[in-house]
Amino acid sequence: MAVLSGNHQQITDYLTRIGIPVPFPMKYVYCYIFRTREEIILIDVGFPTTDAKQYWEEVFEELSVNPTDISKIILTHFHPDHSGLISWMQQKTGAHVYMSKEEAKMIKTVFGGSTKQAEATYELFQKHAVPEPLLTKVKENVLFLSNKVNPLPEINNFNESQLDSPDGRWAVHKYSGHAEGHLCFYHESQKIMLIGDVVLNRITPNISLWPNSDQNPLASYFSTLHCLVDQDISIAYPAHGTPIENLAQRAKEIIVHHKERLATILTILETNQVTFEITEKLFHHKKLTDHQWRFAIAETLAHLEYLVESERIHKISTNGTFQYKL
Repeated sequence: MAVLSGNHQQITDYLTRIGIPVPFPMKYVYCYIFRTREEIILIDVGFPTTDAKQYWEEVFEELSVNPTDISKIILTHFHPDHSGLISWMQQKTGAHVYMSKEEAKMIKTVFGGSTKQAEATYELFQKHAVPEPLLTKVKENVLFLSNKVNPLPEINNFNESQLDSPDGRWAVHKYSGHAEGHLCFYHESQKIMLIGDVVLNRITPNISLWPNSDQNPLASYFSTLHCLVDQDISIAYPAHGTPIENLAQRAKEIIVHHKERLATILTILETNQVTFEITEKLFHHKKLTDHQWRFAIAETLAHLEYLVESERIHKISTNGTFQYKL
């Protein structure tokens, strides 16, 4: 596999994996330039920073890609480290932008310029006893990200079942859990998958419950992982970190991780407790930023709601605040 001078590599003659810098602990999000017989496609674009824009300029120059030759941009899911640069990239290329219908709905809801998602997140967390000033900081964080991403270009629903390449068919798969309609791409003869955030190599993808989306994301994610255990894949390329050479084994490890988290929650629930108290106990060993608290609470909620739907615990409402009990 040829390695170019930047943080990008050739997976095949027509497919380049590109590490775009992001201002988060994972450091890079891996996007792709995909050359079919008829067109050039981008898969994901990165987070809107000056460094990311500069790096894309260097990539285009080094790979001799004229941006206006890019006809299509496909976003795997709406999260801002994948989609945030879309307005700049669409204007630069003139390309049409595509997402799954679920993710197109979410990107418009979360980053479409309204305060709807920020307010809904505030209200959801308030019902689960998240205290001020953290509630306000969470709302401000959602609004900050929304302002970084909007205005959005026109978003089209991606309904194709495959991408045709010079050496065969890439099937389009849609997996839920990390995001409700996350797109992945699978080369059927070479057994290669571009897997995005669905499975990561050294960390576990965040599985969170958010307003206006899947209300049992952990159940959806278990279904996704069991599907991947049975999929014949020789190597998977995630959006963060190193390639995964044994995807089935990694999927099994993540299943075990979430089952252990569920078991830990059951040991915590000795008395009626609210989500925030449970989150504090689960993450007592970590010093979380406001941004990290948002995800920790939403991930705890995902596990609690899975247990409720599985009829292993009960959820009760007292004066507008939800509590959980065995």
